[in-house]
Amino acid sequence: MKRGGISSGGVVFFENRVLILQYKDGTWTFPKGHLEANETEQQAAVREVLEEAGVSAGILERIGETHYTNNRGEDREVLWFTMSAESESVKLEDTFMNGGFFALERARELLSFPEDRDLLARASLSWSKRADF
Repeated sequence: MKRGGISSGGVVFFENRVLILQYKDGTWTFPKGHLEANETEQQAAVREVLEEAGVSAGILERIGETHYTNNRGEDREVLWFTMSAESESVKLEDTFMNGGFFALERARELLSFPEDRDLLARASLSWSKRADF
């Protein structure tokens, strides 16, 4: 059972690249999805990254939230986490037509929504504090 309009997602890094996914409608974004019953925000983010992209990743830190209205007119809140992938191997869910780990500048160009570009900037700062490029 899903929990309300709250979702969790991950800005997932592997080395100096970030994971983004392209929906069949052509939009590029980060993996995210609804919280299931009795699931924490962190657990949902880890699960959604694995389900949508086939990527095992761990949480580094929470970096904020975004709000949007979906195509059914429902208000949604997404809680975002900077995450670190175990590998760069990707196995996309059928919902997506493309995706993978991209250089930060290329990901910024591809991302479809300004909120996601802002999120990438915040996550990059978070990642740079922890990563050893």
